[in-house]
Amino acid sequence: AAGGGDIQVPPHLFSVGAAAHTAMLSETKNQSIIISGESGAGKTEATKRILAYFANLQRGSSSEGGSGGMSIEDQVLRSNPILEAFGN
Repeated sequence: AAGGGDIQVPPHLFSVGAAAHTAMLSETKNQSIIISGESGAGKTEATKRILAYFANLQRGSSSEGGSGGMSIEDQVLRSNPILEAFGN
């Protein structure tokens, strides 16, 4: 930055997703990402984008994962009624 001052910005959605994915693989523990904000802040859009990011990560990997060969996309679609019950 001009003037040498420290600028603090919120973490980028994909960097949060990458960190969760890396931690999940290295620690072999489930991870959670909480997306919160005011009405109209873009929570639904952010959720869609991070899920697309994870789906792309899976497509790029050689294995299907540990959920009976079910893709991340299929898992999310099957969980949609539960997500809707909590209001997204």
